[in-house]
Amino acid sequence: MSTTIKKSIDIKQSKADKAPLISVLSNKEYIKIMGKIDALIDIPDSKLTQAQASELHALASAAQRYEKSVYSIKPPTTFDGILEMKMYELKLNQGEMAKKLKVSNAKFSLILSGKQKPDIPLLKAVREKLGIDGNYLLSVL
Repeated sequence: MSTTIKKSIDIKQSKADKAPLISVLSNKEYIKIMGKIDALIDIPDSKLTQAQASELHALASAAQRYEKSVYSIKPPTTFDGILEMKMYELKLNQGEMAKKLKVSNAKFSLILSGKQKPDIPLLKAVREKLGIDGNYLLSVL
C-alpha cells in the first residue's frame, strides 16, 4: 500500500486473518482508495502478486463499507415501489414477476401503475414468495 494512503487512512491489523482492516473516514480518502483500486485492477491477473491481491481485497472491502455508510438506499414507501425494487433485485421483468406471484399480467400492471389496490391473496404471495415482512407491506398501503 502506498505511504500516502497509509498516512490518511486508519489501518488496523485483523487478528483473524492478518489482513489490514482499512477505515475510510472521508470522501477524500475514498477517492484516493478508488484510485489505488483502479491501478491494481489494471494489473493483469498473471502479474498480480499475492500482496497486491490482498491489498486490493482490503481496499475494496473498505470502499464497500464506506459506500454502504454514505450511499444507503432508503426502503420504498409505496407498494408498487416495493414490487419494483424486488423486480430489480431478482432481475425479473413485469411478466415474470406476475407469474411468480400467480397474478395476471394485466392485474399486475394495474397494481404497479396504482390504478388497482392489491388484494389479500396478492399481499400473501408477496410476503411468502418475496420474503417481505407483512407489517411492512401493510404500512405502505
